[in-house]
Amino acid sequence: MTDVNLKGWNFIVYTLIKNNFKNYSFSLSELYKYEQYFKLVYPENFHIQEKLRQTLQNLRTKGLLVFQTKGHYQLNHRDASESVIQVSHQEIVYLLSNESIPGWVKIGRTNAINRRLKELYNTSVPLPFRIEEKIETHTLEESRILEKSIHSIIDTLNPNLRKHTEAYKREFFRMSTDEGKSIFKLVTQIIGITPTQENRLAA
Repeated sequence: MTDVNLKGWNFIVYTLIKNNFKNYSFSLSELYKYEQYFKLVYPENFHIQEKLRQTLQNLRTKGLLVFQTKGHYQLNHRDASESVIQVSHQEIVYLLSNESIPGWVKIGRTNAINRRLKELYNTSVPLPFRIEEKIETHTLEESRILEKSIHSIIDTLNPNLRKHTEAYKREFFRMSTDEGKSIFKLVTQIIGITPTQENRLAA
């Protein structure tokens, strides 16, 4: 699928448009309403609107976006309407914390959260992981896109949280649990899914 092949801001904005605007048509002012959610993740970025406009131009160049009138756009209808038959398969994208690893969170996906928590609670860590938030999906593809969205948003908006750290390409991010929850809040606006909050220790 096209959105899976895109990276960085192109992936973020394309996914936001596809999931939030009726008939994939929108105005620039409607897109700007999502600026507040980006600022939750990266409050020191004062050029989000400029980046959004630049990304729209990139999507136009790739043939994924059509300019209608001044300040109004539409995704390429044929591409955005692409559908794939999915087999129902519950997956969970999770946000975990661990008191023995302060200042870091783990963001990944699984089809069995309790089993995953037990797997992580091994001799390498003195304390169990805690679920801070989770988002339930209905297909493997949906969970894969969701997990990629979260990782891509973090690496794009603030590379110092993982991309430029020793944890690059792993599921650990240098941030507080509150910052992690802000990421999940942004993603739910982009993807259109509501997270389930839990504060539960592994058995």
